Amino acid sequence: MGVDDAVVCDASVLAAMVFGEPGSSEAHAVTRSRRLLAPSLLRYEMAQVAVRKCATGRGDAPLVEQEFAAGLRVPVRLVEPSWLAVVRLARDKDLTAYDASYLQLALELGVALATLDRGLARTAAALGIKAAPTR
Repeated sequence: MGVDDAVVCDASVLAAMVFGEPGSSEAHAVTRSRRLLAPSLLRYEMAQVAVRKCATGRGDAPLVEQEFAAGLRVPVRLVEPSWLAVVRLARDKDLTAYDASYLQLALELGVALATLDRGLARTAAALGIKAAPTR
């Protein structure tokens, strides 16, 4: 498997797949048969999605925990981006460090970004990063 079959997967895509959120079919399509890469913060963001779902009553806690545990088994290779470059990119593009970490990793590795966040996809495109899916 080469770089061409890899994609940096952000939390919006993984959460859609794991929790059956809107966009899950697009998320599955863009990640199918691809190597998934992400910064380690993906796990923290997924945990926060689960916490928020339980707190807001949008899911029954045992089911949310079960879905979250299944998400931990999705094969995602955690790769740390250049953190100083993350800070610079976040500052230059007025992004959160979270969003900038996914973009920076895609830039460093020369791979596409899988995101359901339209704003992040627009920023990725402006940086020359292919972003999918586009909805």
